[in-house]
Amino acid sequence: MKRLLTLFLGITIVLSSAAQGNAYLEEIKKHREKENADFLNPDKSPLSGEKLSKFEGHEFFPIDVEYRVVADFVATPEAKPFALGTNRGTTQLFKKHGDLNFELKGKKLTLEVYKQVRQFYLPTQKTYLFLPIIDQTTGVSTYDAGRYLHYEGIPKGNKWVIDFNKLYNPLCAYNERYECPMVPEANHLPIAIEAGIKGS
Repeated sequence: MKRLLTLFLGITIVLSSAAQGNAYLEEIKKHREKENADFLNPDKSPLSGEKLSKFEGHEFFPIDVEYRVVADFVATPEAKPFALGTNRGTTQLFKKHGDLNFELKGKKLTLEVYKQVRQFYLPTQKTYLFLPIIDQTTGVSTYDAGRYLHYEGIPKGNKWVIDFNKLYNPLCAYNERYECPMVPEANHLPIAIEAGIKGS
């Protein structure tokens, strides 16, 4: 009887894990479908003219759940605003919001997450946190100025999810009229993040 119960529990756990894995795959697939749809929409796309008419969708790395990690968030309330250079030779003012400490591919890593300092905020405006990276795929199989992630709103608690399967390119990868912040040296990772979007 105990063996049957143990076997039943084992099967239940496996099925539950498989269901969660399938749900995650569908989530990322829908996320990517929306990214492609936005680029095909003339009202949202950074592309125009011939580039828009020839766009057939982004190229992505295979979805890999290993690249969805849970990080320990450490706030840095005493951090001072700093000027971050952009692709157009200008600067934008940012402030470090905190550190995200995590493990990936057997390495302990840290990324800094930033908040842009703006002179004016609307009361209903969402807070966006900026998480740019450069990794060992940069300039090889991914855009040569790095890739971005962001948070819409500030996650609660000190366990934050970093989903590298959602990495995307700065808009300036597609159109030079956009102004894009560069990736601070602190967010240059010593490993290849083979997840998210490829090339430009």
